[in-house]
Amino acid sequence: MNRNIDRISNLPSSLLVIIASFLPFKEAARTSVLSKQWLNIWRDAMHIQFNESFFVKSDDPEENRKVQREVFINFARQFIANYSQQVIKTLGLACSKPADFLSDIQNILMFASSRDVRELGLDFSDPTWREQALENHQAAFELPLPVYEHGQVLRSLKLFSCNFKVSNFSNFCALKTLSLGWIKINMGSISAILDSCPLLENLSLKKCWDIENFEISKPGSRLKSLVLEKCDIAYDGVLIEGPKLQFFKFSGNVGEFLLKNQSGLVKAELDFEMETEFDEIGLFLYNLLQDLFAAQVLTVCSVFLQIVPSGDEPLGLQAPIYVRHLILKTALHINEFCGIKFMLRSCPHLEILTIDIVPANILPDYGAPYPFNPHGFWSKDLTAEECVTGTLKAVNVKGFTGMMNELQVLRYLLHSGRAMEELNLYVSGEGGSNGETREFYMGRAQQVLQFNKASRNLNIAVL
Repeated sequence: MNRNIDRISNLPSSLLVIIASFLPFKEAARTSVLSKQWLNIWRDAMHIQFNESFFVKSDDPEENRKVQREVFINFARQFIANYSQQVIKTLGLACSKPADFLSDIQNILMFASSRDVRELGLDFSDPTWREQALENHQAAFELPLPVYEHGQVLRSLKLFSCNFKVSNFSNFCALKTLSLGWIKINMGSISAILDSCPLLENLSLKKCWDIENFEISKPGSRLKSLVLEKCDIAYDGVLIEGPKLQFFKFSGNVGEFLLKNQSGLVKAELDFEMETEFDEIGLFLYNLLQDLFAAQVLTVCSVFLQIVPSGDEPLGLQAPIYVRHLILKTALHINEFCGIKFMLRSCPHLEILTIDIVPANILPDYGAPYPFNPHGFWSKDLTAEECVTGTLKAVNVKGFTGMMNELQVLRYLLHSGRAMEELNLYVSGEGGSNGETREFYMGRAQQVLQFNKASRNLNIAVL
């Protein structure tokens, strides 16, 4: 029996189109080199992505990029002219200079609307815009009428740097996912959108501005996922009452949060790396952590770890939270030590600890919540937290380099972790400032294998 027979290519073209539709658009296009049978299959894919980054090299001079954009738009023009399917499921369009190609973009959107596209993503933001910058950029495009007219079939809509008419959102009555970015929008418009889209389950706002206070107070709302990413919220206030969220992500400045009755929360991510000063705002994060009590998976950043112990309770929450998997994005800097201990004490049911070692925003005016000796902070002679001795089963270290603080923390966890079953060290591939290499880090990982271990069932993997 010949095992090298290409049975897939012998399938009917209609089935090959379905197979290609499961691939990302760029990968689907690459199937054209497989055989003559595959040559044009990708042209009937039902998940279409027109992304200028496939054509435009960001490091090239602007004159070169202008020509590359013209090639990109010509590709899209030819693609829709030869497309034979009557329905498409997904269309994504990313173009940073839409004003140069208005008629083509209008045609692309008419093409998508006429084929009852279910998921539409429009991104007209410029890749050179910096997410951390304070300046705002005016929207580069206006959503055209055909999109509203065919909006009843839309399930997912993404609009980046694209203005729209809130009054027409009532046409998007079946919308379940909405992502808005790089636009000016106030809370009144956001509330009107929620009223117009009663089936909305996922809402994401990125780099939006003109929001005074973010407030959603809608009993009966179906909203399950809320993402607020680097938005300019004037008074740094966030109030959620009514929606029963399962996922909450916030990235921005520390402010006053109030998330009421979120007993169904499954996952939360908190990123305050934009914060520049160590201020007396620990109480805000303490209260936020209490509101997230039901989250089973929680991700926190370095700034969170530095600030959260500075409230009224520097050692931990009075009422424990139910986190099973805690993800720390940290440099394991001494300024983060108290915050790491705070989180371990506050998560008595913790089963998985992931330490993601990343460059951190170490606040220059940091003040420790209590005196401590950084060299003895992770001493094996100290009483370990309840989760470390009782429930912690797995520890993952991503970006392991074997620096002193990493080794101290791991020695502490291994010495006290009686229930531990796994330690996974994902060794960094980045070169060190003093010429350290991956091979050097692998050598440091071998030291961990020699540490005393409280668990007899522990398996250590160096990856």
